[in-house]
Amino acid sequence: MGVTTATHEFKSSIPAPRMYKAIIQDSPTVFPNFMPQYKSEIVQGDGGVGSILQTCFADEGNQVKVVKHRVEAKDPASFYSKYTLIEGGALSDNVESVVNEVKIDAAGDGCVVKAINHYHTKGEADKVLIESIGQQTQGVYKAVQDYLLANPTVCAA
Repeated sequence: MGVTTATHEFKSSIPAPRMYKAIIQDSPTVFPNFMPQYKSEIVQGDGGVGSILQTCFADEGNQVKVVKHRVEAKDPASFYSKYTLIEGGALSDNVESVVNEVKIDAAGDGCVVKAINHYHTKGEADKVLIESIGQQTQGVYKAVQDYLLANPTVCAA
């Protein structure tokens, strides 16, 4: 088994606390506003460490996809979260698990969102899949930013 790590950064004009709240804390209520096909719910636990989150969404072909994540760490004070993909998504015969870390750092009046994905594989990592996931992640962060810019009171408090 090997581990392939991919890091993606997104620079935003949104302040770190607001971006963290939109991406991590309030994503089940924020994301459906600009991604109507998105639905997320806690299926085990209270949303904290150890909880299982289930997310349903439609892909480009409008096929419904279901993924489940286990929350490994959440630190709102440092704008950090870590979770493990335990069902669906990038998991396959070759990918046993994916550990995702999100760290948001202040940068001037905005922030830098850093996504670090650790793909635990049985063989060679699928670089095309990893790059595609990175591009999708960047697209989601851009959509969050655009939504927050258009709605200045959302996640502002």
